[in-house]
Amino acid sequence: MHEELSVSNTLIDELLRADIIVAGVPMYNFGPPAQFKAYIDNIVRVGRTFGFDRSRGAEPYWPLLANSGKQLVILSSRGDYGYQPGGRIGDRNHVESSIRTAFAYIGITDVHEAAIEYDEFADHRLRDSIGDAEAAVDELVTTLVNRPI
Repeated sequence: MHEELSVSNTLIDELLRADIIVAGVPMYNFGPPAQFKAYIDNIVRVGRTFGFDRSRGAEPYWPLLANSGKQLVILSSRGDYGYQPGGRIGDRNHVESSIRTAFAYIGITDVHEAAIEYDEFADHRLRDSIGDAEAAVDELVTTLVNRPI
């Protein structure tokens, strides 16, 4: 069993050491790629990142990383546009919401995001989106660097 869990243990240990987790996650068919889902499946683990006790009644689960001060940065990309909440097809974006859900489940709720859209168009809209995302990342870096520890 130890050998089977070695990758999971390594990923969780890395997560536990981190103050800031940066996830670069493209949109594949409205959600995160399978490789990122596999990462989530390895870090969301009973006894390591969330607790479970059936005797607790209606809510037997609790996050073990709550109040850890960890921050998550999601850097995403998508081919089309309008995937932001309230956007023309925002209801089809299951990338950021699924990542937020998984990390909140283990107790990491301080989340920041920047996204690039229009990749399929490869025109000025893509260039503008890249520029906007880079500016958002620069602003985020300044914010994170100036946060008290």
